[in-house]
Amino acid sequence: MSRHSEVVTPRLDSMGDGNALKPHDQPGLHHQAVNLLSSPEGRSLAALPNTGQTPDLHRVAITDNHTVALNAGLNPSKPLSELSKAGVIDDKTVMGSDAGLDRHPATDKEIPRIAVQLENKDDPGNLKPHFVIKEDGKIEMRGNPETLNSKDIQINLERKDGQVNPTEAQTKAADELVKYLAQRISASDPAAAKAGIELNDKDDVVSKETEQKQNLKPTEDLSNVTPQTRSAVQDSHRLSGSRGVDMPGAATDGMMSHTRGVPRQPNETDKTMGVKEAVAGLWRPDHDHPYETIRKHPDGSYRVGRYGFSGKQLNAFMESLGDPPDPAMIEKLIKEGKLPKDFAEKLKNPEFVAKLKGMADKMNQGQAPGKSDIATLLPKEAQEAIATNLIDQLKTKVGDQPGAISAGLLSGKAPKDFTAADLSTPEAKQLSDAGQRLFDVAMNQQQIEQRVAGRIPTGEKRDLIEGALTKAGVSDSAANIAAVNLIVQRESGWNPNIVNNWDSNARKGTPSKGLMQTIGPTFDQYSIPGHKNILNPEDNLIAGIRYAVSRYGSLQNVPGVKAVAQGRAYRGY
Repeated sequence: MSRHSEVVTPRLDSMGDGNALKPHDQPGLHHQAVNLLSSPEGRSLAALPNTGQTPDLHRVAITDNHTVALNAGLNPSKPLSELSKAGVIDDKTVMGSDAGLDRHPATDKEIPRIAVQLENKDDPGNLKPHFVIKEDGKIEMRGNPETLNSKDIQINLERKDGQVNPTEAQTKAADELVKYLAQRISASDPAAAKAGIELNDKDDVVSKETEQKQNLKPTEDLSNVTPQTRSAVQDSHRLSGSRGVDMPGAATDGMMSHTRGVPRQPNETDKTMGVKEAVAGLWRPDHDHPYETIRKHPDGSYRVGRYGFSGKQLNAFMESLGDPPDPAMIEKLIKEGKLPKDFAEKLKNPEFVAKLKGMADKMNQGQAPGKSDIATLLPKEAQEAIATNLIDQLKTKVGDQPGAISAGLLSGKAPKDFTAADLSTPEAKQLSDAGQRLFDVAMNQQQIEQRVAGRIPTGEKRDLIEGALTKAGVSDSAANIAAVNLIVQRESGWNPNIVNNWDSNARKGTPSKGLMQTIGPTFDQYSIPGHKNILNPEDNLIAGIRYAVSRYGSLQNVPGVKAVAQGRAYRGY
């Protein structure tokens, strides 16, 4: 279903909108998380712990059967030692247990830095944190940074095997703890208040509001990329070290663009398609009109299309055809399936070539092209061909490395100008790492689609789908069974307990839940009497099927099912 946060009609929605994406969809991440932690339904209010103090801050976190008031009294006027005595923070410091933690002599007046990170399940010993935030939002202090005079204060968010994203309670607790620490540091050091405090938040846990109000300075700012790409890189960090298994769409679709509107080229390999999806996932084109995306880059130039081509890259594509374009070369590319025939014929026209080059030059000079220019000079099929061409050119420069190729395309440089030095910059390293992760997600999704597209499951899964189709009033034909199987595999990985706690729907208070990732209002509207439990597998399927048929006319018309049938990547519905 659609990923747009602005949609307000009750509906199914497995992920957030492309621009807000809190991945991403990873070197070595062909196997990732199948479970996102959820906030269960039973909610009753438990009493605040009796600390003898009036809380300055009252926050409630959801647990299995009740809510517990957590972290009441994170008052920046009170030191950590006092908060731990009052029970606001669970003091786990023991003599000698702070070995390995950051500590400095009292004479060291350097401004402390704060780092927030999800626990790395693949390397549990890689981090010795001052604070650990538990699943329910409870804050444990393993070492007091104030008594240690620490300059690198580490906050670790605990996570289960396979967990990709922090729970809502953890996110809120981390935000409050960072706010408290920043206020403590600024109050004790006027220089810190003026200069700002460095924040290393690669997993994008801390809210932008807290960053701004507390004058926090991200240490990895990625200043030379668009906000959409910066967000995509941050989202991809969450996939690292989750020690998971095959990741369902509910965990990764927000990190991918799912905007491809053109079938694969005749000779387009799985790997080329995977690199394209990684680049689009990092660029994050406009969801409704991806191929018409026009976006100003921080360097002042313009980038366009589903893959964010720069003017330099468009000129590089033209140069690869010869100057003027060689008709023999064009015919060869047509036969190889690397150029769509209509676009190829236009390239034989000098007037068309001049217009395309003129648009590319204007983009380099900071002049925005019009949407009509994009539609005329860079149709969808042409953009796919150009992306393949540039990927092939970059392979000769950086090797067959999906992450490095992604970084090269996002750089905006012509492939011939992209060097090893460009790839070694901090920004390129982050783009390369994120591109590799998203490539792995794309390849994993391709494998899932190839396994389940058109496949009818056996045993309990088939029985469950058939029963749900019948109760939903929809034919239990082989095509419908296969379609539901595909949707469920991609949306939830057949995990009936998945609750998506971080997309745009979750931020509005209606997280997507269950096998077909329905939100509460949609489930309520399309459920039937006697089947009102959104996390019950059959109940969720019934409501999801009824919604899909009501919205799209049939299960075969669901966007993801239709896309896979046409040889394209699955897209959420």
